[in-house]
Amino acid sequence: MRRYLARSWISEKLEGGPSAIHGMGVIARASIARGERVMEFGGLALPGEAVDTDIHRVRSIWQADEDLWLALPLTDTAPSLDENLNHSCDANCGLADEVTLVARRDIEAGEEITLDQGTWNYTFEEGVYTVDQAHCSCGASDCRKDLKEDDWKLPAVRERYRGHFHPLLQRMIDRG
Repeated sequence: MRRYLARSWISEKLEGGPSAIHGMGVIARASIARGERVMEFGGLALPGEAVDTDIHRVRSIWQADEDLWLALPLTDTAPSLDENLNHSCDANCGLADEVTLVARRDIEAGEEITLDQGTWNYTFEEGVYTVDQAHCSCGASDCRKDLKEDDWKLPAVRERYRGHFHPLLQRMIDRG
């Protein structure tokens, strides 16, 4: 079994800052090359039944596998920049595996680092793993406007992010 980091690793090329998309974001302080690793999500490794938003930081919760989640407890008050990561319908980053975020294209200093919810957000039979946002404010020319947990099924999303889906979603895509 893979060992996960106790806290997310964040590239030294990133910093927090105001977002044009939503509140605070993650900003590139230096140029980032296509394919470069920018983050690796971490946290306490927990089974699904142990993930409780009353004791874990909501924006830190990340699914690593079918019944394996990573989360930071509320008692951990140190900032974790990955919690400021915002969605874009034309994200400049994507997943290389279940926890590694890489640049999908070259990113210039000053650009906000973004990830598309459609590459990791889904509904499954036993429950829902979703971070719903009623209206998207990313500003992309082909913005989907309303984000849903089944956006990964959209042909345009599948084409745009080919090779950058969470492995759980990729398995669903492969099954047809």
